[in-house]
Order: sequence, then structure tokens, then C-alpha cells
Amino acid sequence: GLPCRAVRLRRLLARLLLLLRRRVDEGHEEPAIAQEFSANANAGDHHQQHEEGHRRAGATFLFALLPAFAALASATDTTSAVSAAAVTASFLSTTRANQRSAVSPATTRVTPTDRAAAVAAVTAFEALLADGETPELHFMLGRAHQELNALDRAEACFRAAYTQRPDRDSLRNLANLYWMQGDRARFDALIAEAPAGLRTVAVRLMVDSGALEAAGAAWARAFGTQGEAADGEAWTLKALMAREAGQGDAVAAAADRALALNPSDAAAQDMRIVADLMQGRGEAALRRLAPLREAAPEAQHWLAHESVAHRLLETASPLLDVNHYVRAYDLVPPPGYASLDAFNAALGQKLRALHPFSARPLNQSLRGNGTQTTRNLLDHEDEVIRAYCAALDAPIRSYLEEIGQDPAHPTGARNQGTYRFSGMWSVRLTGQGYHEPHIHPAGWISSAYYVQVPDGTDTAPDRAGWIGFGVPPYQTPQRLPPLKEIAPRPGRLVLFPSFMWHGTRPIAAGAERMTAPFDLLPG
Repeated sequence: GLPCRAVRLRRLLARLLLLLRRRVDEGHEEPAIAQEFSANANAGDHHQQHEEGHRRAGATFLFALLPAFAALASATDTTSAVSAAAVTASFLSTTRANQRSAVSPATTRVTPTDRAAAVAAVTAFEALLADGETPELHFMLGRAHQELNALDRAEACFRAAYTQRPDRDSLRNLANLYWMQGDRARFDALIAEAPAGLRTVAVRLMVDSGALEAAGAAWARAFGTQGEAADGEAWTLKALMAREAGQGDAVAAAADRALALNPSDAAAQDMRIVADLMQGRGEAALRRLAPLREAAPEAQHWLAHESVAHRLLETASPLLDVNHYVRAYDLVPPPGYASLDAFNAALGQKLRALHPFSARPLNQSLRGNGTQTTRNLLDHEDEVIRAYCAALDAPIRSYLEEIGQDPAHPTGARNQGTYRFSGMWSVRLTGQGYHEPHIHPAGWISSAYYVQVPDGTDTAPDRAGWIGFGVPPYQTPQRLPPLKEIAPRPGRLVLFPSFMWHGTRPIAAGAERMTAPFDLLPG
């Protein structure tokens, strides 16, 4: 009968929670809400996202199953069990942690998720918590509260999870939540109190927050001034800090120490290639990249570094053909909207309500003043978001036709004339906010759609707010100017290969810029 089944399901849920935790720890990445942002990545981060993507996808799949098990275990009859399982399984089933959950262009949403699913998940997890607390249940309940913008409740749940089991995932997620709420005091206190086993994570969070000098001092305290106690991960972190400081020789030294401990570590390999490029050693970088490109020909981060090597060597490469592969389109107003301005006003109003935080996310490309949505816009059933997705089809198809199927280019070679969305989010920048150069490692084709931009941006003599292509985020001996810059304006869609470095100039003081970017995969 159902009572016996519920008991069995509760036991199965406990085992699943344990398996989930192990899978997440193996991936060394957090699937929590505070890290579920867009697929863009800064140099030094994209290698981890690429190499560990499959492990994170497995962990995300397990997260998606948890609400279903919780609903079944707490339901009082068969009908409500099936109903609750269906609605709560949809909750989180296509979260930002798994950018590889793709939808067809004809589908403007992934699953029928929204507020009702989050409410159902809260009910299910609270019922399970009544029978016994576990850090995993607190963590999942926090995610559900986050979906409902109940930030105080989400914070309490994440704090309970961290208190019961302080590990790298719970520390990262709680710290990110504090940071995005603008609570720098509690962020700093949390980092300062991190236990010895989480020293690397704590230092990395300091780097991501921009406190580079303090991070360097903390690294020395944790691992010794000469790195006497440093492992491979700590040396890779040291290389990242040197990259941020513009010290190419120090990047090379730290990356070499990391590779000596683990020669196959992708993060350390990435840093060693960055060191070559910072030292102006383009040929050395290409030699290191050759076997990596052969093993993973579609890896966007290796392509990005290869493009920089060719710029340094001043050699021709299809990777640098920005005029052919970076294109701008003006969106046609969807049916039901009198003008593009009317549509953008409606879309902007909807997106603005999805920005509850006051500060940028950590470990993303935003700098200065700005926020980013934490949930995949493809999961929303809102009419204006569906209209936006539908309106994108025509320019995307035009782009695919125009770039062609050049087998010598990694983007054109994968072009079969069809596509799938793999993620969509929103970024809101305010005065002096900008994106540092980054790539989108989980994409094939990426984008920028401008919903709202400051008046006069497209004619600004200083090009404030313009998007530029081809400049890496690390210093090189000779200054590399943008290969191409495009002026934003409301209704403009820019499409480009996901491996291409792109960033923006700071927007004008006192202004606001709203975008709705997305990534595509072949399909």
C-alpha cells in the first residue's frame, strides 16, 4: 500500500541525497542557486565548466529528481502523489546549472514550471524536514525559496545547510547569496571564519569579489609564503591571482607547480597557456593547444586562446574573421505589439521584476554596478518572454544562412541550419557597469539582445557601453585592440561564435542597460 511505499521512498530519498552530495563534491562545482547564472565564463573558469560539465549535469539531474521523491513520500493518496511528483519534478529540472538542457526553436519554454512548482517544492521539503533535518533538505528548500524571491528564508536554509555540514559547495552558495544581496559584512565574516579544509574556496571567493591583495595575503597564510603546504588546486589558484595582477612570469611559475603535481589537470593547463600568451609566446601556446584541440575540437576555451595566439603572431586565421561571424540584426516586433519600443517596454518591465539582487554575481563577467538573473528565462511561461523567443527565430536563421558551413571554421563546420536554445538570462547594468572580456564555454553561438540602453549610446564619441570582440581578459605584451565594436541600441540583436572573446565598455554614469542574452547549440 501507499504507506509502505512512502517509507520505502523516504529511505530511497536518503540514499539519493547521499549520492547527490558525493556527485557534487566530485565535480567541485556548486549546483546551487547562487552559481546558476549564464554560461559565460572568465578566463580561468571556463576550463572547469567545460571539463566538469558532464559531472555537473549528473548532479543537476539528481537535484531535479529530489522534489518528485519528496512529493511521493509525503503524499497521502495515489492521485496526489502522482500530481505532486509531476509538478515538483518540473521544478529545477532545467535549472541554470545544466546549460545542456536545450529546447527546440519551436518551443518557447522548457517545462511548465513557475511559481506553483516552487510552492509545491517548498511544501514537500518542509514535510520531509519535519521528519528529520539534513543539510541537503535545507539546501533544496533554500533553492525553492529563492525561486519565490523569499530571500530571507532562502538565506536561513542555506545557513542551516552550511552549519550542519560546512563544505565547499555550501560555503560558495551562502557566500554568493550574501554578496548578491549587497551584504559585504557578512560575506567577509563568512570567508574569514571558513575552516581550514575550505581555505582554497575562501581565497577564490575573495579573488572573485575583487579583493586581490587580501586574497594574496590569505593564500600565504593558508599555504605558506613559498607555498610549502599548497596542493595542485592551490597553485592553480595562485596562477589565477597572478593573471589578475598582470604578472605573466608568476602565472607560468605557479602553473608549472600545479602541473608538476597533476600533469593532466585542465585548469592548470589552461593557466600555463595563458602564461605563454601573457609572455608573448604565441608559438609555445599553439604547441600546448594542439593536443588539447585534437582531444576536444569543440571546446570553446581552447579556441579562444588559439585566437589570441594568432593575433600575437599576426598570422591569418578563420577564428579572427569577425566581419563574417559577428553580425547585428534589428528585431521585428512580435505580433500583438504596435512597435519595437512597445515590445521592449513590456519585456523590460518583466525582466526588471526578475532582478531581486543588489549586486553582481561572483564568478561571472559583470563588473561594477549590475545584477544578473539566476533562473533560465526559458523556464518562464510569461507571454512576453515567449513572444521574445519566437521573434528570435528569423534573425537566428538568417545568421545561420549567412555564415554558411565552412569546414575550416569551428562554428561554420557545425552549422546544419538548425539550432536549439541552451540557456537564456538577463543582465541589468547601471552607471559605470560593464562586462570584462569573456566567452561562453557551454555555447556554440552566443548573443546580446538590447532591451534598454542609455540614450545616445549608439552615437557616443567615447563608445560608452559598446560591445567589443577579440580582446582577452589577460594582459599581453602588445596591446590588442578590439577587432570589431558594435553600438548597442534598443531592439538590436548581436550574434557571434561562443568562443570569441567579448566585453563591453562601461556604460554612462547614472544610466541603465537591460539585455536578454542567450546561447545556442546545433540542433
